[in-house]
Amino acid sequence: MGLKTVIIQSVGSATPSVGKTLSDLLEVDPQIIARLLYCTPSVLAKEIEESLARKIETILAEAGIEVRIQEKDDPLPPPPQLYELAVHVDDIRKFPEVNKALSEFLGCTEQEALKLMLTDPSIVLGGVSLSTAEALKNKINAEVLASNPQTDLYTLKIIGEDQSLLKEITQVLQKTSIKTKPNQKVFENIDHKTSQVIWSRFQQTGNIKLMNQSFQRYDILLHEFDVENEEQKNCLLHGVGMPENIIYILSDNMPVVLDESVDNMMRIEKMKTYAEAGLTCSYHPLLFQDYNIMIHEIESPEKTKEVIKLFFPEEKNRTISAKWVSPHKTNHLLSRYIVHLLEKAGCVAEILKTE
Repeated sequence: MGLKTVIIQSVGSATPSVGKTLSDLLEVDPQIIARLLYCTPSVLAKEIEESLARKIETILAEAGIEVRIQEKDDPLPPPPQLYELAVHVDDIRKFPEVNKALSEFLGCTEQEALKLMLTDPSIVLGGVSLSTAEALKNKINAEVLASNPQTDLYTLKIIGEDQSLLKEITQVLQKTSIKTKPNQKVFENIDHKTSQVIWSRFQQTGNIKLMNQSFQRYDILLHEFDVENEEQKNCLLHGVGMPENIIYILSDNMPVVLDESVDNMMRIEKMKTYAEAGLTCSYHPLLFQDYNIMIHEIESPEKTKEVIKLFFPEEKNRTISAKWVSPHKTNHLLSRYIVHLLEKAGCVAEILKTE
């Protein structure tokens, strides 16, 4: 029997504790093992006896890791492209469940996982392969977004009315393929190199926001449609899921949000679908920022107070009534969860979406 090479295909369903087991077995630094597990396919061991290779395979397979054993002279897999991974919780009711599963996947405390989740845009891992992204998708009940920062495109938003800042940034962009218009404040599809030039020169102003489009979220708005057009009606009925009785009152309430907080790929797909149906739509990039919460109606003051005390302890001695506004802003994910809990307590509440 010839010598073998052990290839890790994916971290699979393994928990981080398997890293220590491997580190002890192979007498290799735990950090090296971690890189091998999360940057797959990777070479774990080269030119070892088959008996040892099979022992390693058994240990890894039992831990949930996907492994391949090959002959020592077979070609090795090329180094994987590395990504940053972010998490988006679509169903806010599952936020605690997602956070717990994430902490188990990362091998950290729930508090540490929560800190990652509440730091926009919720990047939870960096320098890992797509197979790790797939493993994370299988572990948590949330959307996992992968980005290669070096090759991805960026959206720039200029905040405020500083005309000199706008002019300087526009001059930088005019040296690229980015098309600009007078007084334009949002610029899309900026390459990584240009984005870094802009960030290094202007971030100290505090008046720019730079967003990786792989992590960017968008609202899609409907501005105009023909209620007598069957194709457009079918798109709204079956593509959007809008009730038929609502369609006939849309024209008095334009613009209307058709899709809320979709990712970039979904935004492109939906805008194409709506355009083909003849709907007049636009999209609005959502900023990574904090928000206030407002309560309009209260059913149970006691339950409402319990929710508010949990997230705003400084309000514990205050009487909470309708038109209450949170004393400080919170991350968008946390704001969504607080509103969910307030609604469970019988409140009518909303996130105040002001820039």
